[in-house]
Amino acid sequence: MSQQHQQPGPQHPVGQMAPPPGYVLKKKTHRFRNFVVFPFLGFIALIVVIAVASNSGGGGGSATTAGDTKTAAPAGRNEPYAVTLGKAFQVPGTKHRIDAGWKINYQQYVGSQLVGSVTNVSTDTSTAFFSVKFLKGNKVLANFQCNTAELEPAQTEHIECYNEVTTTQRLTGWDTVTAEATF
Repeated sequence: MSQQHQQPGPQHPVGQMAPPPGYVLKKKTHRFRNFVVFPFLGFIALIVVIAVASNSGGGGGSATTAGDTKTAAPAGRNEPYAVTLGKAFQVPGTKHRIDAGWKINYQQYVGSQLVGSVTNVSTDTSTAFFSVKFLKGNKVLANFQCNTAELEPAQTEHIECYNEVTTTQRLTGWDTVTAEATF
């Protein structure tokens, strides 16, 4: 019977050799990461912050004085337009009229939904995309996203718009209702 004799010392996986005696492993430095990568990423972040700050400032328009008495232009198609529940309206710059009689229905477990009809008032075939928001001050209580199928000129379609503000409670207490085109 033969006995195998193992040498004392650390065991190494097959295929790897042990470093020679007296060899000192160098500690890995992170100079490239610390002096090139991080400053480069910081520079990119700085550019993004400056770009965002310069576009959202509000100092882009001309200043008005107390003596200016110009009347404001009507709201654009993607700007909030004040509406009254149940009364017909057409968001400026759009091809569709929300007909009189639109209202809010409430269903248990579903919540509030906006129902009514939309008429294409243009001479072109088109689809309506709009939202109606119910607000109390600056707080959005409900945001109904509405759309129709493709409508021929003078066609009317019944709509049911669901509230995107997640709540199953009855919609009450608003002080402002706005509408705007969303596409």
